[in-house]
Amino acid sequence: MLKKRKTGYLLQDIGLVLFLLCIVAMSFTVGYGGSGLLTEFVIMLMATFFAILLAGFKLNNLAIVVASFSILVYSAYKLYMFFAYSKEIVSLCYIWIVFPLVSVAAMIIFVYGNAQTELENEILKSQVEELVMINSMTGLYNLRSLYNDLQKQIAYAQRNDMAISLMIVKLRYEQELKSILSRSHYEALIQRMAEMVVDVVRVEDRTYSLDNQGTIGIILTCDSQGSEYAKKRIKARLESSDAFEGITDAAIQVKVKIAYLEYEKEAYGNDMISFKQKVESELQYDV
Repeated sequence: MLKKRKTGYLLQDIGLVLFLLCIVAMSFTVGYGGSGLLTEFVIMLMATFFAILLAGFKLNNLAIVVASFSILVYSAYKLYMFFAYSKEIVSLCYIWIVFPLVSVAAMIIFVYGNAQTELENEILKSQVEELVMINSMTGLYNLRSLYNDLQKQIAYAQRNDMAISLMIVKLRYEQELKSILSRSHYEALIQRMAEMVVDVVRVEDRTYSLDNQGTIGIILTCDSQGSEYAKKRIKARLESSDAFEGITDAAIQVKVKIAYLEYEKEAYGNDMISFKQKVESELQYDV
């Protein structure tokens, strides 16, 4: 990965240096072309800039076609003037036969190197996110942590003949809340919701933030009966009239869906993802 990153930066540097050299050379020809050549040099410069712009937008084939066409037209014009009117072709004119394509090539190299660097940054970002165990919005452990801890907690519970349940709490009208709240207010609501769930559950129970939409997972060290008691406490707290007071000037009434399942080895084995998905499917029955 480090070698690829260096290659991306190297391509960017090469493309940039080559592009700047081409710009300097073409600007030099315009400045020293004299009044007789100024118009045609300016036209070629504008055509080259247009081709470079296309390359900058990653329209590489079109950029090459435009640059090649401008060279072809200019070459035909100069040959016609030479044979028809015996007008000398000065040395500066030859720059416009080479540099438009070289400039486009330089821009393509620069854009390619930049794209490679951006791709590598995205890969690194996704890898870092996979390793991160904390949800930045709520400060709770995330979904990755839930799977890891659930596996360990279930193994511990089986050795000690204990019951383990997984509960999921989800906002009932998530999209409606998003539409009426600003982003900052919505995030404040999610944070408040996480704090209240942590306060309601027992110390030995583990709470996780599964996404940035307010979905919370809880590993409960109890059976289905104990989970039902926990569900009632959580729902009563989150749906109370003063639960989200102060987030906005207007009162916010929040409704949640809560589902839980007690772990059974015969039904789920060691597939924690399937177990979690089964709990999520139970949310539709909390009406």
